[in-house]
Amino acid sequence: MTTTSVNRGTLAALFVASVWGLSFVAASLVLQTLSPVLLATVRFIIATIIFSPILIKSILDHEVPERRILLDMAWLGVLSISIYFWLQYTGVQYAGPGISALIVVGFIPILTGMASSIILKERFDQKRLMGIALGFVGVACITVPNLVIGTLNVRFLIGVLCLLGNAVAFSIYSTISRRILKEYAKPAKVTSYVTTFGTLALIPMSLTSDWSLVRALSMNQWIAVLFLASICSGLAYFLWNYALSRIDSVQAAVWLYLEPVVAFIGVFILYGTVPSPLTIIGGAMVLVGAAFTSRKRS
Repeated sequence: MTTTSVNRGTLAALFVASVWGLSFVAASLVLQTLSPVLLATVRFIIATIIFSPILIKSILDHEVPERRILLDMAWLGVLSISIYFWLQYTGVQYAGPGISALIVVGFIPILTGMASSIILKERFDQKRLMGIALGFVGVACITVPNLVIGTLNVRFLIGVLCLLGNAVAFSIYSTISRRILKEYAKPAKVTSYVTTFGTLALIPMSLTSDWSLVRALSMNQWIAVLFLASICSGLAYFLWNYALSRIDSVQAAVWLYLEPVVAFIGVFILYGTVPSPLTIIGGAMVLVGAAFTSRKRS
C-alpha cells in the first residue's frame, strides 16, 4: 500500500473524528424532544434515502455481494446502527454529550485492539493490558463522583453502561468491517448495505415511540437531524470505511481521540458547560490508556 493511500486514509479518519465529535452535541439537542430510538430511526431513514442510489445501482449492475458477505453486512447493520445508536443516544440523554464522547472514544481503541487480536489475529501484547487498566480507572474517576451526589444517580449509571456497550459494538463493527472490505473492497456499497439493514431493524424498534413528536422539532433541531443523517451517517460512514480500507483498524481508531475534545468544545459553545476537574483527569487517563493500548509493538 502506497504512502499516499495511507495518508488519504488518515485524513479521512481525522475528518470523521471531528464530525462525530459534533454528533454528540447535535444529538443532545434533538433528544430534548425525541426518544433515543426515535432519533436513531429518523436519522437513518434519511441516511438510507441518501444512500439509495448506490444500493439501486449495485442491484441493477448485478454487483450484489455474495450471500455470506451480505449476511455479515446484515448483522453488522443491526449491531452498528440499531443497537449502537440506541445505546449511544440513551447514554447521551442520561450522561450528557461530553462525557458520552469521552467514555465511548476512550474505550473504542482499547476494545478494537482486543477484538482485532481475537478476530483478525492482530498482536495484542501485555503492555496494552496496562492501557486497559488505566482506561477503567479513568472511567471510575468520571463516573463515581456522579453516581453519589446525595443519592445514587441511577440514570447516570445506566447512561455509562449504555456507553460502554456502545464502545463494544463499535469496536466489533470496525474489526469486522475491515475483514469485509478486504473481500469486497467497495466502501460506499458496504456503507449503503449496512445502513439499509440497520434502518430496517430500527423501524420496528421505534413503533413504541410517539412519532407525532417529530412534527414538534424546531428548525435548529431539524438542522441537527439533517447534519446527523447526511454528514455523520452518510459522508462520515463512507469515509470511515474508506479509512479502514487504507489503514489498520487500531490506527484508524486512534484518531477518534479527537471526538471528546470537539464534543466538549461544542457543549461549551451550546450550553456553556465546563467539565469538572475530575472529569478532565479521568478523561486524560482514559485517552492515555487508549493511546498506550493502540501503540504498535516494536
